[in-house]
Amino acid sequence: MLRKRLWTMLLAPALLAAAPSPAQAPVQPSIAQYDLRAWKLVDGAPPDIWALAQSRDGFLWLGTGAGLYRFDGITFEPIRPRIGHFPSRNITALLADPDGSLWIGHFAGQVSHLRDGRIESFGSPNAVVEQLARGRDGAIWAAMTGLQGGLFRVAGDHLVRIGSDRGMPDGPAYSVIAARDGAIWVATGSGVRVLRPGSGRFVPVFKDLHRTRLAEAPDGGIWASADPADAARARAAGLGVPPLPPGLRPPAADRMRFTRDGTLWRSLFAGGVLQTRGLTGTGSPQFARLTTKQGLPSLVAVPMLEDREANLWIGTNLGLLRMRPVSAATAVHVDDKILGGFELAVTRDGTVFAANVHNLYRARPGEPMQWMRRFDEPIAMIEADGADLVLALPGRLMRLRDDRLSPLPAPAPPGPVATWARAGGEGWISVEDLGVFRLSGGRWLPLEPTDQPAPRMYTASGKDGGTWFYGRDRLYRRAGGRLAPIPGDRIGAIALVSQGPAGTLVAGELGLGRIQAGRLHALRDSRVPELSGITGIAQAPDGTVWINGVQGLVRTTATALDAAFADPAAPLPHRLFTAADGLPGVAQQGAQKSTAVRGGDGRIWVADNVGIGWIDPRRIVQNPLPPPVTILGLSANGKDYTTSRAVALPAGTTNLRIAYTALSLAESERVRFRYRLIGVDRNWIDAGGAREAYYANLGPGSWRFQVIAANNDGVWNRQGATVAITIAPSFYQTWWFRLLAIGVAASALWLFYAWRLREQIARSRARAEAQLAERERIARELHDTLLQSMQGLMLRFQAAAYATEPGSRANAMLESALDRADDVMIEARDRVLALRRIAGPGDPQPLIEELARCLVEEGLAVSVSREGPMLRFQPAELEHILAVVQEALANVRRHAGTALAQVRVRSTMAGLTVEIVDQGRGIPPEIAAAGARAGHFGLSGMRERAAALGGTIDVRPGDPIGTIVRFTVPS
Repeated sequence: MLRKRLWTMLLAPALLAAAPSPAQAPVQPSIAQYDLRAWKLVDGAPPDIWALAQSRDGFLWLGTGAGLYRFDGITFEPIRPRIGHFPSRNITALLADPDGSLWIGHFAGQVSHLRDGRIESFGSPNAVVEQLARGRDGAIWAAMTGLQGGLFRVAGDHLVRIGSDRGMPDGPAYSVIAARDGAIWVATGSGVRVLRPGSGRFVPVFKDLHRTRLAEAPDGGIWASADPADAARARAAGLGVPPLPPGLRPPAADRMRFTRDGTLWRSLFAGGVLQTRGLTGTGSPQFARLTTKQGLPSLVAVPMLEDREANLWIGTNLGLLRMRPVSAATAVHVDDKILGGFELAVTRDGTVFAANVHNLYRARPGEPMQWMRRFDEPIAMIEADGADLVLALPGRLMRLRDDRLSPLPAPAPPGPVATWARAGGEGWISVEDLGVFRLSGGRWLPLEPTDQPAPRMYTASGKDGGTWFYGRDRLYRRAGGRLAPIPGDRIGAIALVSQGPAGTLVAGELGLGRIQAGRLHALRDSRVPELSGITGIAQAPDGTVWINGVQGLVRTTATALDAAFADPAAPLPHRLFTAADGLPGVAQQGAQKSTAVRGGDGRIWVADNVGIGWIDPRRIVQNPLPPPVTILGLSANGKDYTTSRAVALPAGTTNLRIAYTALSLAESERVRFRYRLIGVDRNWIDAGGAREAYYANLGPGSWRFQVIAANNDGVWNRQGATVAITIAPSFYQTWWFRLLAIGVAASALWLFYAWRLREQIARSRARAEAQLAERERIARELHDTLLQSMQGLMLRFQAAAYATEPGSRANAMLESALDRADDVMIEARDRVLALRRIAGPGDPQPLIEELARCLVEEGLAVSVSREGPMLRFQPAELEHILAVVQEALANVRRHAGTALAQVRVRSTMAGLTVEIVDQGRGIPPEIAAAGARAGHFGLSGMRERAAALGGTIDVRPGDPIGTIVRFTVPS
């Protein structure tokens, strides 16, 4: 029983230990300063994990009874060689080679070498491979137990047993390590032997009949899991033997492993893992045992490995455990026996006190937090008063001085006390739902109603009490016996006021405030989301500011706050600590005292919703290593492809899935990725924690996929991983097919155009023939009916004229009418002639010349000249052209007062220009400006006909006399 109590006494300080002294940060964290994450069988972890290794690319390899697995912190991937096969699935030893390959030891005694998917195996002794080691010269050593066990060395393609000729006895070898100085150490059934550099023989250095394991410490010392009673004898031989806590007897350790900070870890035959700190110090070693209560998946723990990020991995028969060093530690955890609702206080000597409903705890500088005593009555509040601690119990205030509790000389408070302060020799308290009271004349006097705007008014606790008051979202300062409201921004319900190197800071539900020039200025959580639900502020003398809120614990500086308050657009440099960093949850809400205090040793203590934690600013864990990024595989149209620097995909590939990972094992779930397919994506795609990229509707071409990643602390691997992807074109996507398709399409378009052109020409020809037939019919009708009738009518008028007296008015009127009738007959005959003379497509010049000959008979001499080639116009177009020329010449005959006119025809490939020129009296300016004579429509008709042909009519005075009519028609 005494031994069991002694073991418990040794274990408890190790679980809660803080810094060993106020002046020195701990270099060997306790188990409480690790974040434990277990993967059990239900999480996909393989069973019976007997060996662990980390390869150069960052993968964690697991040798199990079910085969070889690879782990990236998220997925356990079973590994099967592409070439060859494993001689046994039961793997008991692993060794990562610097060249990236992996050495594998099997339960059946074989040693395999896995390189680039190819497996080679050596030997088949009736033995079990216990451990593998790589010498400084690259030689691979294997320690084996069993009937044919011993020490072996890989030589070429086979195993060579190291025998008595080299100083090795017959029998099993339990452990082999290659020391930094080049020596090879072996633990056999009869003791420990060593092969020194330059020597050809193993020499015995320590006799031990136990099943000894070996490990090398960071300082190069070799330690053996022998009987601690032989420690002096082993020390004389250059070996260290670690002590054992009471209750454990040798051989205690199945495996031993030193972490880089000098802590020794031993997986125990008795179950669990033993942590030993302070082996090389002057004090007594500290022991802590890790069992299933702390999160170990099983008590059957065998292999241990410290990875490149200082995480400790432990394999068991029921899963895998990761122990990640964190910045914070939990001192008191809420459970079914310890209730929450903690308060914190710091006395003048730096001692931190904590209290919940019935218990009081204390942590002196450099010491862990320890339980002090239990109170039957509920503790309402604790606060420091110099070197003393004030406690508020129902109906009274108590003082704790030198561990003695005594009543405080003050009357019973009027209700549950929320804050307590002493200012200017006066005591101040805040009472829930009643407001603020001041101790005066032996009585608690409330503030005057005019001074207490709200019933839920509080005064700051501690040294700022009696000066600062707050109620809901309003802040007041007491000056001259009166409360003066502080104007400025609003930060929600106020929880506390803190004064220090960063100024007067105010904690609010919606952000952080600071008093500047008598006003409250805010950094709202809409600008800095981490400044939400603030209930604790601790200011350090060096200007560091710790802010505890609902998002976690924020560390920033006074300089950073100055810049952020001065510039609304400036960011606030800070770091956020959360439960992932070891804190017990997030800040308690609804408190009227700070949930963050600074102890005398510099540690920051926080009261969170699931316990009390602390963080040592001198020992902040930061992961500086950018994570290696690996592209795991590529799938296209449902088919998987092995990845290399370049992947060629077949024609017809449209859908692409790329799997990738980053080997930061500290917090794989917080690794962030960005990727892009160069040639498709303009910018980086922020993938968050997703480890696959998808692309659809890709065409043939060459692309380059690039992915980068950041670890849990935001350190980016900017180089990342890349793979070149080429998609072959289908035959219809090749250049020659496209060229052929363009040619076929062009030919088809040309054929279609030619067919349409022929159709249009045929329809135009049919319309022209129909128009010609109609013109001939009209000409016949005019000649045979209208003109004949007109001619008969004129003869009758001529007879009537002969019957009248010559010179009479009637005779003159009849003669005038006959003259006009002659003009009409001439014009009608001209129209009939025009209708008959246009027999088909052609140039208008012959028609114009024929018209000119007809006009000579009517008294107008017309000369026709021509420049340029002959053109071809359709009959309808010729009719319009001839009608315009005829109307222009008719105007010359009627109005110009001249018997001479010229028709100038000029043609080019662009079109036809006809000018009708006379030397007559000219067109009046008002008619030229108006475009026509009032009541006459000749010029208007000419313009309409020109517009129908897409041409223009220009009428202007001649130079120096006459008129020029220019008619332009496009070809």
